[in-house]
Amino acid sequence: MKPKTVDEYIELAPEIAQEKLIQIRSILSKVAPSATEILKWGKPVFASKTILFAYSAHKSHLSFIPTGLALKPFEKELLGYTVKKDSIQFFL
Repeated sequence: MKPKTVDEYIELAPEIAQEKLIQIRSILSKVAPSATEILKWGKPVFASKTILFAYSAHKSHLSFIPTGLALKPFEKELLGYTVKKDSIQFFL
């Protein structure tokens, strides 16, 4: 089943990831309270005039996907995490 809402996405995620997804969602909604939550590319996304960030659950990790160069200022803090061009992976 393909989720149609963010709530469905979380419900269909691996059980081990659901609590963390709820936590990420809560943090991001506080960071961007006026943003709209939608599914884009099959992932939860917070958008305003543009996409601000997305997050997703996988078998062994969660991903946080900010847009643009948002990770650059945090390079030192992110040492020890798996960081890709535009995402951070948090292993479950």
